[in-house]
Amino acid sequence: MTARNTTTTKEESKARGSRATKAKEGASKPASRRGRPRKVKPLVEEGGSPIDETGVKLYAPKPEDDDTPFSFESEVPSVSSGTGQSGENAFAAGSGQEASSKAATAVFSSDSPFDAPSSNAATSGGLETSSGGEATSGGLESPAGSFASYEPSFDAVPAPFSPEPSSASGSEVLSGSSAGAEDDGSVLVFSRAFEPVSGLAEESSLHDASGQTSGTGSFGFLSTETDDDRRDVEFELAQERVDSTMATLVESQRTFFNTSQTRDVNFRILQLKKLYRAIRDNEGPLMEALGKDLSKSPCESYSSEIGLVLHEIQYVIRHLKSWTRPRRKQGELHLFPGHFNIYTEPVGVSLVMSTWNYPVLLSLDPIVSSMAAGNTVILKTSEYASATNAVLKAMLEKTFNRSYLAVVEGGYTENHALLEQHFDFIFFTGSQNVGRIVMSSAARFLTPVCLELGGKSPCIVDSSANLEIAARRIVWGKFLNAGQTCVAPDYVLVDKGIKGRLIELMEEEIRRQFGDKPLENKDYPKIINERRFVHLSTLCPKVEMDFVTNKIAPTIMDLGDMNGREAGEAEVMQEEIFGPLLPVMGFDNLNSVMEYVSSRPVPLSLYVFSTSAGNIRRVTQELRFGGGCVNDVVLHLASSKAPFGGAGESGMGGYHGVYGFRTFSHEKSVLVQSPKMDIKIRYAPYTDKMLSLLRKVLR
Repeated sequence: MTARNTTTTKEESKARGSRATKAKEGASKPASRRGRPRKVKPLVEEGGSPIDETGVKLYAPKPEDDDTPFSFESEVPSVSSGTGQSGENAFAAGSGQEASSKAATAVFSSDSPFDAPSSNAATSGGLETSSGGEATSGGLESPAGSFASYEPSFDAVPAPFSPEPSSASGSEVLSGSSAGAEDDGSVLVFSRAFEPVSGLAEESSLHDASGQTSGTGSFGFLSTETDDDRRDVEFELAQERVDSTMATLVESQRTFFNTSQTRDVNFRILQLKKLYRAIRDNEGPLMEALGKDLSKSPCESYSSEIGLVLHEIQYVIRHLKSWTRPRRKQGELHLFPGHFNIYTEPVGVSLVMSTWNYPVLLSLDPIVSSMAAGNTVILKTSEYASATNAVLKAMLEKTFNRSYLAVVEGGYTENHALLEQHFDFIFFTGSQNVGRIVMSSAARFLTPVCLELGGKSPCIVDSSANLEIAARRIVWGKFLNAGQTCVAPDYVLVDKGIKGRLIELMEEEIRRQFGDKPLENKDYPKIINERRFVHLSTLCPKVEMDFVTNKIAPTIMDLGDMNGREAGEAEVMQEEIFGPLLPVMGFDNLNSVMEYVSSRPVPLSLYVFSTSAGNIRRVTQELRFGGGCVNDVVLHLASSKAPFGGAGESGMGGYHGVYGFRTFSHEKSVLVQSPKMDIKIRYAPYTDKMLSLLRKVLR
């Protein structure tokens, strides 16, 4: 079950670190980020005519496409007065975070645990004044901390960098000839200078074309470059503090792991029992938190999250001693008389990065596997399920010492800091885009990873299927958690001859399971946040929705033929939907279905409804997918006796039961030889007779 996000690259972080270090050390350096003049493109041609009739245009180029879906971009060519808005209301940063209008372009995405850094105010086009002063622009004034209206003046244009810093200080944002400069018809230009980092203030001198000082002032949003410098320094300093905290936490866990307490199987069982008891004691708060975050009913919360975790813990406790027992294997003839002892040992300090759609299940299930294997664990929760995260953090840190099991909340800064640390194993659940980032970070330390990603999971219904059962189970699995399930059927491929009947039966099932007015059903979950809600509504504009509760009604989308134009151009078929929209397409024969599915990225799950043994065999054995069901959906992930995981683009590695124990363990083989019997065929000097004997043994 996946969530998306963006992050900052390692190169960008290093650049920020370089700026922060130089700003600390060089208060006396010229007013340039790297100590050298900036190249400022003049807004007037040599003849004096304006290049841009809007004057000073605040614009940052759109970043190149990184294949991250659900991004929102706001260019800010001008600004208007108003108070700051929270990120979601300004369709910037989701989940209550506030977004920075950094460099005039704000780009945020809602996939994964990674989120853009936030500032104290967010706007989709606002002018922030410098602290402690007033802003004047076009005759308007506004108190510090609010947003001032900006109207461009053709009298003021940026000039080439002036290496001489201004010694004067001011408290005004200057625009054009206002704020103390005489309007004598001369062209006004700006020069900039930094103060030491401790003050993080930015000053400016206002000069005319001949270089004479016309006024001084402190730049607000108008001087976007110096604002960026200040924000970069502040962000980098905050990042360094979080990095230090995460490094200390990882080191404390490594120190505890090195005491070898976690290697004792009785210690592991005791900790699992403590976890089981803690979950039992907190069932009520967990259900209440899931209701706040996702509007899940108590029944759905227990059946799809809490109950599955409790079952997993009980199963692991019952079998853990047999899993940890050394296994003996007799060696081959050429190793006679030796035998092997195979030991399973913990890997060390593990990082579990969870996601928001099943915040209890996808946080605690991997933890159970890691604890059973004898590791220490740091759990990084997704910031979008804030209520559930708070309960999990309080519950786990009350039950366990942070040197053994710790919970880290937060967004981009915390994720970045954690991925800068050296872990012995990383378990990630989320989007493919963020999965690449996690894997890239792990590669620097050669850290093994398990990636539980997502994809478009097909559901195939042939003409031999029991349509009533198929309709009921497809509707249940698709609209469980309002479609926010990584293994939910993403689209249905059905034989053309029964397509109409299947759609009718699924619409009847929607009414039976959710009522005539699903949006008013208190047990029907909501979309996690406003940004996801808005994005899903664009995929199907005619869908029924409630803007107050963030609920979208279960919707069947008939896209016609599988290879038709409508299906090929539908936006809903270009990405994993992760919502209550179900496209249905018809097919002529099974061969076309096999070709259609195999030509696309490997899905996390695949489902087939059929009573034809031949069709079932072809689908399940010839197509690649992470896991699936025959004549059912979703339930393959609910077992502790079978592995769950992806393949190809949908992930790597698996867990649940003994498979999770093995994922978080290392199998160490030790050859035990006799100290008395020694076969001398391996020793030099070598002879033809020895080679002849070796040919008979090793073949």
